[in-house]
Amino acid sequence: MQHEGIRPNAVTYACILKAYAALGALHEGKKIHDVVKNQGLLQNNVELGTALVDMYAKCGALSKAKCVFDSLLHRDVVCWNALIVGYMHDGQGERALDCFKRMKHDGITPNATTYACMVKACASIGACDEGQKTHDEIERQGLLEVDIMVGNALVDMYAKCGKLSKAQEVLHQLPFRDVVSWNALITGFGQGGLGEQALSYFEKMQSEGISPNAVSFLCILNVCSHLGLVDKGYEYFVNMTTKYGIIPNSECFTCIIDLFRRAGHLEKAVQLIQEMPVFDRSANWIALLFPYACSYYKGSRYALRSFPVGSGVSSHL
Repeated sequence: MQHEGIRPNAVTYACILKAYAALGALHEGKKIHDVVKNQGLLQNNVELGTALVDMYAKCGALSKAKCVFDSLLHRDVVCWNALIVGYMHDGQGERALDCFKRMKHDGITPNATTYACMVKACASIGACDEGQKTHDEIERQGLLEVDIMVGNALVDMYAKCGKLSKAQEVLHQLPFRDVVSWNALITGFGQGGLGEQALSYFEKMQSEGISPNAVSFLCILNVCSHLGLVDKGYEYFVNMTTKYGIIPNSECFTCIIDLFRRAGHLEKAVQLIQEMPVFDRSANWIALLFPYACSYYKGSRYALRSFPVGSGVSSHL
């Protein structure tokens, strides 16, 4: 466009900044920032200012995003969201909460994106009380009835904070549930040591016509590993491909290998590692060998003796 002599305008620059944000091209984004600043385009254009804040935030330059944000004369909810989401994705939940409070103090009404992000921030730092306050605001605005993203974030927040009964309550209140909703609850029960309940909800999800995805299976394989359910775990692992057409990733292989290892089926574990697709197999060998390696370093040769002759493990040690 520029080669043909067409001069970019604010809309062009905003779009290009979004492209650089998606690519993580911080250096190129800075060049556009210099251009729009020199042309005085930031003074009264909230969309362009928001695009700059978003670009810096998504590229991990949060201090620069905050600097641009503070320099803007006009800020709307989308602009605030760009900064809040940036803090949340960077693991700065406390800063996201502070930004949220400042936004409301400035008279800007949060939208569904803001609330979903704030609930996720509360989950990341275990701030259940703040999450409950945000939940109350969400209910007052009736957002649970119209936005599944907010509902899913609430289920996930309560589950991660250990409030599983509350997570169940929110899930059952949702007018529409998808696999993300169920995964949040299933993962919560699994990580909370309540494997049987996790398995029950996994089956209930499918009874409602919702097919599991790779995240669902990863959680369930972990549950089976900790409960020692070898046959059931392997059945789930096989069904991923044969029934649901999901190709297991390296994490799923690590789970099933750990399941075999815990049950003492070392030959099966070794065979599975050797037959698995081309991944980095180091994590899988570590999952298999780690307990025995610990014994070995304590002065025992159990690490080597534990594997059957001909298992092929010795060639990997």
